Amino acid sequence: MEKGNCIIEYPRKIYCEYAGSIDKILVSNGKSLVIKTKVGYYRYPLNKTPLYLILDKKFLINNIYNLEERVIDNSLINYIIKEDEHEINVFFNNKTFNLIGWQTKDIYQNLNITFLSSIKKNEIFNKDIFKLPIQN
Repeated sequence: MEKGNCIIEYPRKIYCEYAGSIDKILVSNGKSLVIKTKVGYYRYPLNKTPLYLILDKKFLINNIYNLEERVIDNSLINYIIKEDEHEINVFFNNKTFNLIGWQTKDIYQNLNITFLSSIKKNEIFNKDIFKLPIQN
């Protein structure tokens, strides 16, 4: 399990810095997704990843109106979105309706679960964080 801090700016921008020994950074500038670690640099077209859909607030809102909602433990609302070759489980807080996580498979069919906590909204931050890191 990896823990870190993420900033999301709609549409399609994310910056995550993970704690621990791998010094992992995940960045999307809205077009490309870069994952940079001590041992590698990986760049993907964002539109080929599930994050392309997850980070599009309008897409999420438009799709959940047409989907069956599942309430889990009276605290989470879950929707399953099937789009192109992606199946995305998105989770919202039952009281605040904040997006609090998602579950997807990556391009290698590995299951990825992201859980968001300590959510803050409308924070001021330096938008330069969405500039893609350079390859070493």
